[in-house]
Amino acid sequence: MQAGLQRQSGPNYGAWVSSRNWVRAALAAPFDAEPGGRMLYSTASSHLVSAILAKVSGRSTLALARDWLGGIPGFAIADWDRDPQGIHLGGNQMAMSTRSLLTFGAAYAAGGGGVIPRPWIAESWRPRTASFFTGEDYGYGWFLSRIAGRPVRYGWGYGGQMIYVFPPAGGRAAAAVAITSDPDQPSAPTGYRADLHRMAGRIVTALAGRAAVDAAPLPR
Repeated sequence: MQAGLQRQSGPNYGAWVSSRNWVRAALAAPFDAEPGGRMLYSTASSHLVSAILAKVSGRSTLALARDWLGGIPGFAIADWDRDPQGIHLGGNQMAMSTRSLLTFGAAYAAGGGGVIPRPWIAESWRPRTASFFTGEDYGYGWFLSRIAGRPVRYGWGYGGQMIYVFPPAGGRAAAAVAITSDPDQPSAPTGYRADLHRMAGRIVTALAGRAAVDAAPLPR
């Protein structure tokens, strides 16, 4: 999100996905900032990563995702939209269940679970820039914040499709929460992103309370 190229999200998204070649259209956009500078959240930036992966590997991004993440129990991508050249859309339009989102977040919470390399998790959670939406730190696809008094890393998709990962902190175990919402309504202008944060906070607080009860010694 620091490519510096004009954003192909928000008001520019429709024209971009209506173009004949999404990669060329993204790269032909003017520079609105210096490369490596401020955050310019753009679906096209993620799509360029998908195009690069497909070009270098000689395989589709969907095939790579199913191969690399297939070891996560319960994780599945049923389908994924593609651009006119057949490249899978790097920024969105994956068809997956809430349970799949949760299992992906749980793998991160477990430190990779033998599937996602631990060094990559650390790199993706290292602050790279600041979100122009919220002012929060931003890593590789993850917003870095605090909810319910705990550090949290969350993925925020259009319409309130959310993955929250709470790393272990203060003696509390790691946790993951997934929430799916109305995919046809943006979650930022309506303000219900804050409601989703509060819901995630209530869930993780309840989980911590339950864990404390389960760990308490039985009365003699």
